Amino acid sequence: MKKFISVIALSLASFTSMAASVSFPESLEVRGVNGLNNVDSRYLQLEDGQNLIELQYRDLFESNADDSNWVRSEPLYLYIDLETAANYKAITPSILSEEDAYQFIDSPYIKLTDDSGSEKQVALMTHSQLMAKILLQK
Repeated sequence: MKKFISVIALSLASFTSMAASVSFPESLEVRGVNGLNNVDSRYLQLEDGQNLIELQYRDLFESNADDSNWVRSEPLYLYIDLETAANYKAITPSILSEEDAYQFIDSPYIKLTDDSGSEKQVALMTHSQLMAKILLQK
């Protein structure tokens, strides 16, 4: 019985070590992964292959000493095809003001950096862009 449990534990350990991971900044809230909602994490373990991550940009900006405003996007979608098991970090461009935030929302993209330091810029899609991508793939 101990041997059986050891074999299962080793199998699970080798399976989980083959997964890729992605960490997100605080300004990007993960709302869903591959159709599963209520994902509350800034650090995701993903399977190799195609993954769809639903995000929302949100940040708080002070307009003056007594007032602050939340800036929020509609849902944004990150479609990535992970071919290798690696740890990725998602980085937004520098967003220092409400104006920067709205520019990001109008043209959202992130940089994905892996452990080796290689970097790839990836566009985030709106819902309508995602639907068009799905329909055109058929």
